Amino acid sequence: MTVLASKIFQDAATALMDTEFVRWPLKDLAGYLDGAISTIVTVKPSASSATIDISLVRGTKQAVPDDQRIVQLLDIMSNKEGVNGAGGRAIRATSRAELDSNVPRWRDPAHVPFRKEVRQFIFDELLPREFWVTPGNDGTGIVEAVVSMLPLTLVEQLNGADPAVLESWDIPIGLPDNYEPAILDFILYRAFNKEDPAAAPQRALTHYQAFATAIGLQTQVEASTSPSRKK
Repeated sequence: MTVLASKIFQDAATALMDTEFVRWPLKDLAGYLDGAISTIVTVKPSASSATIDISLVRGTKQAVPDDQRIVQLLDIMSNKEGVNGAGGRAIRATSRAELDSNVPRWRDPAHVPFRKEVRQFIFDELLPREFWVTPGNDGTGIVEAVVSMLPLTLVEQLNGADPAVLESWDIPIGLPDNYEPAILDFILYRAFNKEDPAAAPQRALTHYQAFATAIGLQTQVEASTSPSRKK
């Protein structure tokens, strides 16, 4: 079942004893929910991912499209060839150290001629929106890539509906359902932070700690059960 923002808002309002959304209007809660999603995707980029095509430029250095919703590159699957790109050659990840050791001049088109078809790619976590390909591309290649991408904000998905009406927020949250408890804790953390700091500091801290713990455990579980984990 897809969790809707309106359901999380109802749960938050019950916990806050503000079921009429007076102290914490729905639009405020929507901002808190978007903040939760942004934080989760920053910590666990694969929580919100999408497959896209990337048109390559000439050379070895490449980048994901200029879209602020794209957080980082996660993987490159294959070259796009044939009908619907189904016939493209698979692309293997490699390390810069390995490539530099085996083919020191891999960036030089005089040594490794640029081609349309990519064989390998390099990703550096310090440059999450960039990557390198070998052989360098001739500027005509297209690859199928997996990227971490933030969902549209809830306000962007309102489509003119009244933000003061709960049913207007019957919008999927954009993350798997198992993140719902963590998102609720983040919303409560932000909501209690809106109170007089002397009145509810411990409640805010408790919910933030629950959120951080849940995200940390979720990340560990997904890493240990991933089909691609190292044996």
